Amino acid sequence: MGKFAKDALTGKDCVTYDAARILGVCGAASYVIFWIAAVFHIHGATFTATDAAAYGAGLGTVILSMGAALKIKESTEP
Repeated sequence: MGKFAKDALTGKDCVTYDAARILGVCGAASYVIFWIAAVFHIHGATFTATDAAAYGAGLGTVILSMGAALKIKESTEP
């Protein structure tokens, strides 16, 4: 695993993997995959301007939730 990915997915000690970070990255990645499927009409999906607004709001919520979870658990990290 690359240094950037390991630093992004581990806590302050750079050894212990953090569940909140992993779930946040997985959530953001799933949004990107669904967006690609919709834009390129994979399996008959269609993509409209309304979908783009909903996509942006949903992805923003995932990233905001990830940041909030990391801030809340900041004091408990090793």
